[in-house]
Amino acid sequence: MDGGVGVPAGAPFQPWADLEAGLVSSIAACCALGDYASCRAVCPAWRSALPPPLSRPLAVLPADDAAGHPVSLAACDLHARRWARLLHVGGPPRRPARIGAAARCVGASRDGWLALVAGEAAAPAGPLLFNPFTGEEIPLDESLYQPAHEPAPKIVFSPNPTRGDFTAVSLVRPDMVAVQRASDGCSYCEDTGPLLNWAVLVDVAYGDHGKVYCLARDGEVHVLHLTRRRRGVCRRAPPIEVGPLPKLPIGADAFPPPYDVISQYTDAKNLVLCDGELYQIWRRPSGAGSVTVDAPPGGSARRVHIFEGDVFVLRYDPGNWPGRSCWTVAEAKDLRGNAVFVGMNDAAVVRGEGVSANSVYYWDGPRGGGDYEAVVYNVATGASVRWPAAPTGGVSSPVWYFLPAGDDASPRVEAETTGVETTSGEEVTSLEEEEHSAHRLRKTMNLLGRLDYSIVYGSPCEAAEN
Repeated sequence: MDGGVGVPAGAPFQPWADLEAGLVSSIAACCALGDYASCRAVCPAWRSALPPPLSRPLAVLPADDAAGHPVSLAACDLHARRWARLLHVGGPPRRPARIGAAARCVGASRDGWLALVAGEAAAPAGPLLFNPFTGEEIPLDESLYQPAHEPAPKIVFSPNPTRGDFTAVSLVRPDMVAVQRASDGCSYCEDTGPLLNWAVLVDVAYGDHGKVYCLARDGEVHVLHLTRRRRGVCRRAPPIEVGPLPKLPIGADAFPPPYDVISQYTDAKNLVLCDGELYQIWRRPSGAGSVTVDAPPGGSARRVHIFEGDVFVLRYDPGNWPGRSCWTVAEAKDLRGNAVFVGMNDAAVVRGEGVSANSVYYWDGPRGGGDYEAVVYNVATGASVRWPAAPTGGVSSPVWYFLPAGDDASPRVEAETTGVETTSGEEVTSLEEEEHSAHRLRKTMNLLGRLDYSIVYGSPCEAAEN
């Protein structure tokens, strides 16, 4: 008679700490999120097998349940190499009336909020800000979304929005930014063409002190000052002014050779604010093919080869002028151990277990359309790998989402005060920190509700049984 599945009778049971990491991960995927934190507190081996929940990257998926949730969240199980869907339990569904059965995610903040529009082309609605845990919603003005224009807008917004106090900025079209400020009691839409010399915009990022950074296709950055008033603007309209980057010298060269040429052939661009520094991330996306162009004069190379999938990271440093360009090629050390996550979300900066230090996580659209696949670019090695490694399917919205970290959350999402970075390799032997981590997460979940996991492309429980 067997003592268990695949275990001979009388055979000694192995210690729980000796369970294979993939099995621990699959079992934990069946737990509610609060219990997931408790699993990490069992022993150092389990802790190393399970990344911290609060620094765990999540994706946003259309809801597939009949309960009435507008979207679902998904986590990446690295051991199973697949995405896992987080299902809401323990509370009534809260589907926004303005969105209906299907929703498209067009923005996400670092404090738990999403920007949604209707996913049905026949009945476009929205936009609105939505908290998937509490069910709170903040309707936005219709000027922030024009369904006739594709791709969908990217919407960024102020931290911790409320119905009476928020600011939302939408990249409605490549030549238009719409701004809504609740405190002013009105929505203001401005055609950025004449203000930005008809620049074609590709990304927006919400900064501090009422600043919004707008990135043009050629790499030029414009700053919207939302707290300044331009002459001739109606007093009821939110004050707005457009200006250059701070400390940008007049006549300064933007990019060093050959990046002044590369900027013209990298259509996928994102802005990142990391530890007070401004970065640009350029990509030659899948489907664009490789290209070879003439190098700018004065350099040693005659031709510049830009391959499909190439990634370039640049840091803004106006102090280099006049000796060098204001944008310099970033090195791995410049990211200071952080990982940055770019997409339709406001770029998130993460440091902790479960993510690769000094790396860029981005969404890449496969050839011929379809779902987006996550890719990790290592700044030190210059290598890009699919994440997860196995081609198990992607997600429909190129958005990164992180759980809100509770009362003591900072603008940067970090692991729960473990003091161990991804590159350290040290083993934490004290369980007091894990109990503190579990306490913090339970406190957060008491405010936000509970979640359960189920596998999108297969059942984790079945994987555990096998």
